[in-house]
Amino acid sequence: MIRKVPLIVILGSTGTGKTKLSLELAERFGGEIISADSMQVYTHLDIATAKATKEEQSRARHHLLDVATPSEPFTVTHFRNAALPIVERLLSKATPPIVVGGTNYYIESLLWDVLVDSEDKQAEGKPIGEHFSQSDLNAMSTQDLHHHLAKIDKGSANRIHPNNRRKIIRAIEVYQGTGQTLTKKLEEQRAQPGGNRLGGPLRYPHIVLLWLRCQQEVLNARLDSRVDGMLAQGLICELRQFHNAHHATTVQAYTSGVLQTIGYKEFVPYLLKYDQQQDEKIEEYLRNHNYKLPSQEELKEDGLPEGLDLLRNCCEELKLVTRRYSKKQLKWINNRFLASKDRQVPDLFELDTSDVAAWPEAVYQRAETIIESYRNDMICEIKPMAKREHPGADLDEETSHFCATCERHFIGEYQWGLHLKSNKHKRRKEGQRKRERDQETKLSADQAKKQKGEGEESQQPPSQVNDTDKEL
Repeated sequence: MIRKVPLIVILGSTGTGKTKLSLELAERFGGEIISADSMQVYTHLDIATAKATKEEQSRARHHLLDVATPSEPFTVTHFRNAALPIVERLLSKATPPIVVGGTNYYIESLLWDVLVDSEDKQAEGKPIGEHFSQSDLNAMSTQDLHHHLAKIDKGSANRIHPNNRRKIIRAIEVYQGTGQTLTKKLEEQRAQPGGNRLGGPLRYPHIVLLWLRCQQEVLNARLDSRVDGMLAQGLICELRQFHNAHHATTVQAYTSGVLQTIGYKEFVPYLLKYDQQQDEKIEEYLRNHNYKLPSQEELKEDGLPEGLDLLRNCCEELKLVTRRYSKKQLKWINNRFLASKDRQVPDLFELDTSDVAAWPEAVYQRAETIIESYRNDMICEIKPMAKREHPGADLDEETSHFCATCERHFIGEYQWGLHLKSNKHKRRKEGQRKRERDQETKLSADQAKKQKGEGEESQQPPSQVNDTDKEL
């Protein structure tokens, strides 16, 4: 019997155990791991980005780790162009590719034909109007970029949020590089068999999707503990070395590439204020206290190394941002995999990683059963998750709205409808109405007062003029 060789994809929020499962499955099925993490593609910051350790990498071959330097850009297009040949090569020799990572739009670009190249040498069209170089685009304000996009591609201008600088520039680059608007390109892509409003069809016929989930309270505690563990692994030293190597980078650059890494940017305030000498004092304190940061009460004690309070704040910020990011990942998977109307979506299997002690039975063995059943073309005893329809599936998601009351832009009818129903909008709207009523009341009162004054003046008797005045 010829076995199917599936492309195995492990999805899940940060901290759910994706690396652990990928290693176990790679060893079990002889697969190779393809990292789909937008920060782990860069060299350095191994601890901050939670890369697989050297020991873990020795257990299975890994791809797309440390393939870019911090000074060079690496976009989702770079990832797709690098990952596709790896997948094709592995499948051609019946080796299961195991895609793992938390950057979900990287995974999406690999599974579906959703990206549009910004250059096309075969394109017959030529862009009309002014052509901007990369340095020109970088120098323009986001507002000016959006105004320019509206001139050349009104559809994209409606679809892309006015503050989303990266997407605006990309839409302009597509037009300048291909002679066709991004809107036209997307229409062609969606018109393919199997395409929908999110893009083109699936690339591969055999895909197994494994979604690692965890109870939010358990995950939050796990993420907090993970941050504390990073300190013990040498996070401060790693961040200092990286910061010193890139100290000349402008503050604006912290919003792009590896400099926006969760785990680095949160510590920039500390890194800018203190030096390596202070790091060593804090490191000594942490070693003596089993790498446990002091509480707010303990920070009031005398003799603590300077900067410890700021470092603690940075760690707390990292925990907060990491928890928020995990929820964002969860929402993305729900919307793009389970609730996408008319989209070709492979079966998605849920694995609960909340109980670490139950991992062998609840996670690994279930994943093994799912993959074995697929490879042998057998009915799996474990059922995939039920698909559901997104409440905004039939609404126009490529239109822009501006709420003058809240001074915010919204893309799509669904988000616009949610905003209009939100308590925040209703409170602001009621506040606006109250201010208008108060203003009208004040104007009416002022008008009445003015009219009353004029009436009193008209009723006064004419001033009497004495004889002396007449003679004068």
